Amino acid sequence: MQSRSRMWMVVGSASLLFAASSLRHGLLQSNAWDLGIFDQPLFLLSQGLPPISTIIDIHILGDHAAWIFYPLSLLYRIYADVHWLFAVQAIALALGAVPTWHLAQQAGLKNQQATALAGVYLLYPLIFNLNLFDFHPEVIALPLFLTAI
Repeated sequence: MQSRSRMWMVVGSASLLFAASSLRHGLLQSNAWDLGIFDQPLFLLSQGLPPISTIIDIHILGDHAAWIFYPLSLLYRIYADVHWLFAVQAIALALGAVPTWHLAQQAGLKNQQATALAGVYLLYPLIFNLNLFDFHPEVIALPLFLTAI
């Protein structure tokens, strides 16, 4: 399979994951707890204010110590909406297929077998479930961990 096909596999998966989490949120099935803890401090950061969540009454770095909130707040400067979090998480999860493909290639598998493993990664139920369970900044690190391997 060519790299263009793999790219469309990743783009299609990211789109599907984003649509699923957005639909869940639109149907009022998302949790206000997790999204509120991250959404409010990101909005405050985007406005140049201290990112202290009123839900847990601590600085956002005191809760998760995720420095990724600072670059994410730039997206909130464009337009403050929780869908940015869904999009970033969906893209990160879908991008995990790329290092999975490279790991399969490094292991000596044929191109089609490596592509199949990348597809298996994308179809693994945990990936879909991680995406549906609101937003967690740790999920963004998944493709980075796979790349580090």
